[in-house]
Amino acid sequence: MLWDLYQHHQISQLAAKTEALKGDAERVRGHLRWDVNRLEAKIDTLALVTQAMWELLEAHTDLTEADIRKKMTEIDERDGVRDGKMGGVPTRCGSCGRDAHSRVAHCMYCGHPIDGHHVAQPRP
Repeated sequence: MLWDLYQHHQISQLAAKTEALKGDAERVRGHLRWDVNRLEAKIDTLALVTQAMWELLEAHTDLTEADIRKKMTEIDERDGVRDGKMGGVPTRCGSCGRDAHSRVAHCMYCGHPIDGHHVAQPRP
């Protein structure tokens, strides 16, 4: 009888924890949906801006689509890997001398701006 009461108590506690975790999971799903929507909106904006810049360049210069594709390949291969991504290059912080990377704007150790930071890379 005492054992049964103890087990029922344990089951009740686990049921309450399960319900709390379900609520937490639903809140996390909501945050993820919001983040995904926000990122999709940013990507759409970047695509629009990129297309507008390309059309302006094309209209006001002698550049062709072949020129832009060649430059994209050149930039893609700078990190030694042709993967369709803009990689960074290892570098050193000009202030503290620790290893840094051109994909970040500031040294993670001392906060000094990193030389050669890619203007198109998001800032941390």
